[in-house]
Amino acid sequence: MIGRASAILSLLLGGMLSSTYAQQFEIALDSNRMLIGDQRRMHLRVMGIAPNQVDTILFDAWQDSNIEPLGATPWRHTGSESIRDIYFSVFDTGYIIIPPLPLQFSNEGETDTIYSNNLAIEVYGITIDSTGLAPLREIRKEPLNLRDFLPYILGVVALLAALAFFLWRPKKQQLEPVIVEVPIPPDEIALRRLSELNQKKLWQSGRIKAYQSELTHIIRWYLEEKFQIPALESTTTEILRSLEQSAVNPAQMADLNHILNMADLIKFAKATPEVTIHQDFMQRAEDFVRDTRAFTHQPDEEE
Repeated sequence: MIGRASAILSLLLGGMLSSTYAQQFEIALDSNRMLIGDQRRMHLRVMGIAPNQVDTILFDAWQDSNIEPLGATPWRHTGSESIRDIYFSVFDTGYIIIPPLPLQFSNEGETDTIYSNNLAIEVYGITIDSTGLAPLREIRKEPLNLRDFLPYILGVVALLAALAFFLWRPKKQQLEPVIVEVPIPPDEIALRRLSELNQKKLWQSGRIKAYQSELTHIIRWYLEEKFQIPALESTTTEILRSLEQSAVNPAQMADLNHILNMADLIKFAKATPEVTIHQDFMQRAEDFVRDTRAFTHQPDEEE
């Protein structure tokens, strides 16, 4: 009798243990080191749970660690294995512990929860110029001379010459051909300006602020012309909010956020980033223009 009870108990415990170990939730990173505010990709892998049972991943535990999720790819299912990628940024420095993520799934009509492993990542910051912002200097006015009035004099002379030509020219009864200018697409103009900026080699000669200013101006101009938003007069946050209803995907939005925020730090806080970041930003900007060149602007109902 005792032997029969032991066998039944062993079968039950074995079934429970096999069911427990069959359900696994793992997370992994491509690299355990990143720059503050940069974008990283995390790989999620769920095993032993049917695709139609996978429900929700909760990110509440990330808020206390200054970790912000930016976007995610759709689930990819292979048998009982499900895979997806999460894009995130960290806004703190040092060694950060990424807490386990809870995954909710359906289990025989009820909602159950399984937790992933935790990860450690090193987040390093950028060097800030200790001298701070330069003080404002008094505007000095130079005395006027003839050279200051020369453009106005030439303008008046040219206007008088044009008026005289218009009044005394022989009149002809001939229709002038209509010249139709074909507008150049914004993506072609933006890519040409990015190429010209790259050839100037500004950051290679130490003019980092001028390089970042011109780079972000080209991107803002492209966003204003392509998506019909006031990007040249808006903050980075306002630009990203205006693009939420567009076809820009989360990865492209994260690249744009990274480029504009880093440029703001360099221009206004005199930050000194790593040398490799300048060419990386140029490549990201060109990729963003190429990837969005086929997008069409969808006007709002108010328009």
